[in-house]
Amino acid sequence: MEGDMQGGGVKIHAPEDFAGMRAAGQLAARTLDMITPHVREGVTTGELDRLIHD
Repeated sequence: MEGDMQGGGVKIHAPEDFAGMRAAGQLAARTLDMITPHVREGVTTGELDRLIHD
């Protein structure tokens, strides 16, 4: 179910929308936990991108 826009442009989310948001947040947290040890001076964002994609 897609959320509806109410008067002021605020999207009203349906309960099932939150499951997707929760899953996205968990994936982001796992990704940050995985990459954090590799973030240090001299490491480029390109190198970090490669680590994440591998």
